[in-house]
Amino acid sequence: MDSILNFTDKVVIVTGASSGIGAEAARIFAKYGAKLTLVGRNEQRLGAVAQECKEKNGMRPLKILVDLVHPGSCETVIHKTVEKYGKVDVLVNCAGSFSLSSVFDETINTFDDIMALSLRVPFRLSQLAVPYLVKTKGNIINMSFSMTNKYRPGLLVANMASAAMEKFSIQAAAELATEGVRVNIVSPGVTRTNMLSSLDINDPILTQDTYDFVSNFLPCGQVLEPKEVALYICVVASGAFKNMTGANLVLDGAASLA
Repeated sequence: MDSILNFTDKVVIVTGASSGIGAEAARIFAKYGAKLTLVGRNEQRLGAVAQECKEKNGMRPLKILVDLVHPGSCETVIHKTVEKYGKVDVLVNCAGSFSLSSVFDETINTFDDIMALSLRVPFRLSQLAVPYLVKTKGNIINMSFSMTNKYRPGLLVANMASAAMEKFSIQAAAELATEGVRVNIVSPGVTRTNMLSSLDINDPILTQDTYDFVSNFLPCGQVLEPKEVALYICVVASGAFKNMTGANLVLDGAASLA
């Protein structure tokens, strides 16, 4: 594994790096020598992750505390990264949001919020990073959700965003293949992050441990841990599979097959 995950002198941007999968990915990239730009909205958590990364490889990551949906934020991320490091090798679009939604909703707010962070931001960051990735023959990792084809109440906008992300990633992979730039999707199933716990579901069964409850309905009987998904991201981002592009890589313990 150590021979595969060698990111020495590679410049890696990780959004959503202050918690969950993004934070774990940052730690693994740091362990294997990457020069990091960490992007997040929570100053305390982002600072803690950055310190852990520094302890792993002796290099202080570039921290960018920003709400990526604000105008000019994506430009700031790419500009500051290139200003500090001179290049971009890997872009990991981990930032995202999830809220319950339905066609019966009376406002457009949930749609706008999810689409802005989970689709528009990675699209814009990818656009801005492409000129630099072409120079380094780098790659983009986008995040989707393995359950996109499960049509359950409450998942309307989340499924729409995931489906659009898959189409964008595959189309981008086709366009960038001749430039030597790979674009792939990692689609985990239910993962133990703070995303579900932030939904404020008013159900006494879920007040103890939401993820333990959800695991009862999964074929493998367990939810994913962020570190497992993060390791998968880092392997895909490495040079181990130079011809892997346009792939949607599912990691969910057969949940999407059930």
